[in-house]
Amino acid sequence: MFYALGYGDKIGTIRECFFVNQISTSHTVEYGKDKGDFVIDGKITIEVGGKDKTFEQVADMPDSYIMADRMEFAVGKKLPLWLAGMIY
Repeated sequence: MFYALGYGDKIGTIRECFFVNQISTSHTVEYGKDKGDFVIDGKITIEVGGKDKTFEQVADMPDSYIMADRMEFAVGKKLPLWLAGMIY
């Protein structure tokens, strides 16, 4: 839908919308207040980005993860964004 409306160049927004759409069906999703993009069920902090996203923004936060686009496999606490679709 983003591409049809002319927002296809906003890949960060597309990633975040996909993540929230998939996770919010079975979990409470809130915007991250201090660090991270989202907080899931008031416990887990998520930063959404591309495969080169680093832990710089959430490094000192417990229970923080990166959901990264263009990854096939998880590497530590950096998870592929497509896994969010498995929760739906």
